[in-house]
Amino acid sequence: MLYKKDVNETRRRELISAAIKVIAENGLENTATNMICAESGINVAYIYRFFESKEDLIAKSFEYVDDEFLGVILENFPILNYYSIDFEMRCRVLFMKCWDFLMTHKEQTVFYVRYYYSSSFQKYARTEHMRRYKVLLEKMETAFPESTDVDSVMHHILDTLLGEAMKQLNNPRAGNDEIAERNFKLIFSVIRAYIKSEKINSIDAEGDGNEK
Repeated sequence: MLYKKDVNETRRRELISAAIKVIAENGLENTATNMICAESGINVAYIYRFFESKEDLIAKSFEYVDDEFLGVILENFPILNYYSIDFEMRCRVLFMKCWDFLMTHKEQTVFYVRYYYSSSFQKYARTEHMRRYKVLLEKMETAFPESTDVDSVMHHILDTLLGEAMKQLNNPRAGNDEIAERNFKLIFSVIRAYIKSEKINSIDAEGDGNEK
């Protein structure tokens, strides 16, 4: 029974990986179920065993990448609490971790962007996306004045990051390090415009990197 469960999970993951690859290469509108099955080598019947529909498979594929990307953000988010380090440097470290993920996972990034800006995202995946990102939103809220629409700021940063990542992946304009630094400066200007001044100026006198 355990073996069957493992096999089913493997096939489910293979279908998700295939959906990501096919949509990254062909676009959302040009992707048919048989193309995903051909890429995975799995019979079409398995799609409807593991997913409610083609739309559900693609939404679950988005959730998979969304979880991975959010995981990178949350794993590195504590760096922002190391007040002994210059605030801009803390933000740069976090940004570079996110940028590196997007640059080194091209298929996932292209798929993510194509789905994120589609009507299908609004219909099938937006609610779960917002639920997942609530934990990040709660972490960010403490750093901004109460009057700030933190959700809008967060998604403005995400939009900028994704847009610039796609430009670099589709048409590299210069060395990746140069482009990464340029894009960090762009996003940091947004953060600096809204962030509480004490978050920028705080220095941990003990130098132990603990959150105040």
